[in-house]
Amino acid sequence: MGQFIYKSATELARLIRAGEASSTEIVQEHLTHIQKHNPGLNAIVALLEEEALKAAAECDAEASKGNFRGPLHGVPMTVKEQYWLEGTRSTLNSRRLKNWVAPEDAIVVSRLKKAGAIIVGKSNVAKDLLDYQINGDIYPEGKNPYNQAYSPGGSSGGASAALASGMVPLELGGDFGGSIRIPANFCGVYGLKPTENTIPGYGNAPKPNGSRSHVFHMAVAGPMARTPDDLELAWNIIRGPHKRDRTVPPICWNEPSGKQPSEYRIAWTDRWPGYEPGKEILNLIRNFTEQLRQNGFQVEMAAPDESLHERSLAVYKKLSLQLILQDVPVFFKPLMINSLKRGFLKGIGSVQWKLRDSFLDYSELMGQKARITEEWEGFFEDFDLLICPMGYGPAYPRSKTGTPFSLNGTAMPYLNYVWPYTACFNASGHPAMNIPLGMNDLGLPVGVQLVGPYWSEPGMLRFAKLVSGLFSGFVPPVRYQK
Repeated sequence: MGQFIYKSATELARLIRAGEASSTEIVQEHLTHIQKHNPGLNAIVALLEEEALKAAAECDAEASKGNFRGPLHGVPMTVKEQYWLEGTRSTLNSRRLKNWVAPEDAIVVSRLKKAGAIIVGKSNVAKDLLDYQINGDIYPEGKNPYNQAYSPGGSSGGASAALASGMVPLELGGDFGGSIRIPANFCGVYGLKPTENTIPGYGNAPKPNGSRSHVFHMAVAGPMARTPDDLELAWNIIRGPHKRDRTVPPICWNEPSGKQPSEYRIAWTDRWPGYEPGKEILNLIRNFTEQLRQNGFQVEMAAPDESLHERSLAVYKKLSLQLILQDVPVFFKPLMINSLKRGFLKGIGSVQWKLRDSFLDYSELMGQKARITEEWEGFFEDFDLLICPMGYGPAYPRSKTGTPFSLNGTAMPYLNYVWPYTACFNASGHPAMNIPLGMNDLGLPVGVQLVGPYWSEPGMLRFAKLVSGLFSGFVPPVRYQK
């Protein structure tokens, strides 16, 4: 393994700025690592070797004159396949978009590049971004670096696998129902779904020819990384308003300054009504919160009124299909809905996911969405953060989409393994992230979900850094070794 593989983006940027390493040698080493390990994992589906090395040489020339573009000057990273990167395809791993080429960079991609990041490739995704595994029409199936028989999660599974296997130190993911957090959890890395309407959405998904608009309710871009410092660095770069996306308002972020463990008021729950995780996750959350208590955090077992979680999922069910199908041709919508019912939605009462296509339906749903957001915010008046499960358990074996799981003698619908634990916060718009907590007895990563009130990302990231420092023994570094 090379000397730069598994170093953080923050450390690589420091080495370049200090003249202790060049961008060219760092990028080349990561490209070599990708070429060695990617064939077994299919994490990266477009490798931009020539473009990356050219950009690295330009960064080195600028650095030799004392000029630096920003905090990621010369650092390699990849972005999820959905994002516009000028001149490259964004297909969502679907035949219907197989020839779609981005006319320009997405705002978030442009911001990362302006900060000095070098995009070395694009990472693999689930078809139409609708699965917690990585398979589709165009790209080969993605695999988990810790056990290739297991899923890396989805839809940002290529991103999580690339990070866990050392191919890149930083990734740009996207989350519509857990698509950042679940892959991060399955592969033992950090992943942040920011507060809704804080990250520009322009260029965050291919826009089919003839489409008149694209609405991004519940979907948001977010960073993925191996360290909370890198997560914070990337989040600071991509957040904030832009003239081409005025749905993102200017926000006065409440930056924490030296907040100590005893100042945090933390609620925790190990289940939601009707969705109790497996014993491994129940024990993990209880052990973790007890460790927090012993280290001075104020920790209390608490959750909102039990109907709030159920109503949040109901909003997600009703609104998600409207968003998923908004740019799909009318004649193709019934075919896509039937495909979802036979696969991704199989076994969970898919009649509840019936497409509601009128303005009155949409208006009613947005009213329901506003009400659940207000109720979640009411819960956070008494707490800074909430710790809860990321899913029923860790990564599961790769299987046919929609195949029920047999767990503890009971058949579980495919989707219920993870979506009830994550989609509720897409519906409400709250920031949420995965906190990796090491490995289980099978050698698979495990972790918990951290949720905060609107615009609390600074405090969440501060907490993640505190936890990483306090529990260096309890939270071992998660590294994939082939």
